[in-house]
Amino acid sequence: MFGNKKNNNLVKLPYGLRDIFPSESEERNSIKKIIDDEFKKWGYGEVKTPVIEYTKNISIGVGRDWKGKLISFFDIDGSLVSLRSDMTIPIARLTGMRIKKNQLPVRFCYFADSFRQSDIQKGISRIYNQAGLEFIGSSNAVMSDTEILIILINILNGIGLKEYKIGLGHVEFIEGLCDWFKFILPERDYVRKAIAAKGFVGLENFLKEKSKNKAEIFIKLMQPGSDIKKISGLVSKIDEPKVTKSLGYVKKIYENLEELDYRDYLLTDFSIIRDFNYYTGLLFEVYYPGVKRILSSGGRYDGLIKEFGLDAPATGFALDIDLVHKAASKSGLKESFKILLNCKNDKKGIESIKMASKLRSGGSIVELCFEKLPDIKSFAKEKKYNILAEVEQGFKNVSVTDLDKNIKKTKKIDEFIKEFKK
Repeated sequence: MFGNKKNNNLVKLPYGLRDIFPSESEERNSIKKIIDDEFKKWGYGEVKTPVIEYTKNISIGVGRDWKGKLISFFDIDGSLVSLRSDMTIPIARLTGMRIKKNQLPVRFCYFADSFRQSDIQKGISRIYNQAGLEFIGSSNAVMSDTEILIILINILNGIGLKEYKIGLGHVEFIEGLCDWFKFILPERDYVRKAIAAKGFVGLENFLKEKSKNKAEIFIKLMQPGSDIKKISGLVSKIDEPKVTKSLGYVKKIYENLEELDYRDYLLTDFSIIRDFNYYTGLLFEVYYPGVKRILSSGGRYDGLIKEFGLDAPATGFALDIDLVHKAASKSGLKESFKILLNCKNDKKGIESIKMASKLRSGGSIVELCFEKLPDIKSFAKEKKYNILAEVEQGFKNVSVTDLDKNIKKTKKIDEFIKEFKK
């Protein structure tokens, strides 16, 4: 019942959830700091909303199959409530209820967990730790979309990611292609589901039954690419207003970002289809090599806030902190310098505390070890410390082991402190 004896009554966490240890939490907090600093530079203020909302509010943006996406339960008064599935819908609700027309535009940002239902499969998360922003009420759609993409690029660069790409699409592009084929509603639903599932072989066969020439153009337009002129050439063969208009909008975003030397980060990807049905215009996703899922997604949602009382256009994005952290780890995330200070020769430990305080003033992380460990060097390596410092008798000298290079030196304590305070 106690100690290390196995308790057969204990069970693992519910599927789709996980624990986070201190080292990972520290790295994620460093990432959040970079994100928060960028948000503040642009005038975005943090908002917080309740983790639970009335299901009827959340389902407005989730769509027809909300029961399969939301984690819901009955409140004490019998009302059906759900854990928030993202932060855009709660912020839309907050804006519609609390913001007046003469206060627009507003810029909101957030750091929050969102919750979504999923099948019982290994590796499918039900909790999403997100950071994001919402730019609400600007009458200049192109420039507000440009602004949030610049912020996103600055954040990704600030974290140290280098090989990412941002795919740009548009809600009306696929709608226009379906108009071109004159599809009825069930056919449109099939096309959207096939694209979302990346089932392009089955989709191509389906389209060829309607028109081989059109099918070839449709499938080519679903392939991500960096040559927007090639896309324009294909679109010139399609006489549909929605297709032409949506490509024209994406080209304006391209041109703005190209002038700011951000062009190399961009792709056209008109196969982007979001899980939520509130998007009305530009869509975008961030891809990173070696990470299967998308790091960030966003776009324009001009009709959502009106559902809560205030007719205001809006755009925004969310970053998945778990996935950004994974990508940053692959690219070499910059970590804080860590020192383990062995206090075995300091009987009271007070002098070691004073010494650690001086070292911390230089920005280093210093952990004190009051225990007499049999192999403190292995302990320090296991916890990924850079330096093992062991004060010698008399508290004048310190034995310093560089755990990264496996080099050991003896230094005067004052010199050692001075070195790390710099």
